[in-house]
Amino acid sequence: MSEKNPIEKIARVISDNDADVMKDINICINDTDTYFKNNIVDYDERGITQEIIEEDGIEEEEIRWLGMIDILEKYGYVCEVDTSEFLEDFIDAVQDFNGTKSNNLPINADWFDEDADTFEWCEVLDGNWSSEGFCIADIEFSGDDFVLFPCPLEQLEELNRYAEEAGYSIKHAKDA
Repeated sequence: MSEKNPIEKIARVISDNDADVMKDINICINDTDTYFKNNIVDYDERGITQEIIEEDGIEEEEIRWLGMIDILEKYGYVCEVDTSEFLEDFIDAVQDFNGTKSNNLPINADWFDEDADTFEWCEVLDGNWSSEGFCIADIEFSGDDFVLFPCPLEQLEELNRYAEEAGYSIKHAKDA
């Protein structure tokens, strides 16, 4: 894989070069039409159909970006979290990340105010994970949800540079 595409770079960093992730990313990037057709249900759930692509001219890069998010989510590296999420669901999602488990990142329900919002919960995670060298980051996309993942602080700027190459951003979720 050439790794010239910023999506490939992002997926490689977030997944720690997971071979299954990179195989799917390769198809998504290099044969976008086939990837779209093979994953039409995922795109349809986002309101993106072949008809809409033809009528509205949705960019191939947007199809790839959403494909990257779906691939990373499929393999447990990111998850979409609704901003009206319940605290218990938020904690469950964060605990399930591959990155949370593999880096032994702590999470404790007592840290959080159940009446706070997702932004505040992300800020709490940042505060508790900073000593571990991690934060909770958000991948920008056209939806209203967060796309969260545990991110080494030293890689956040690099990931955001790659995202900016694709016309998006990756930043601290508390600032999303």
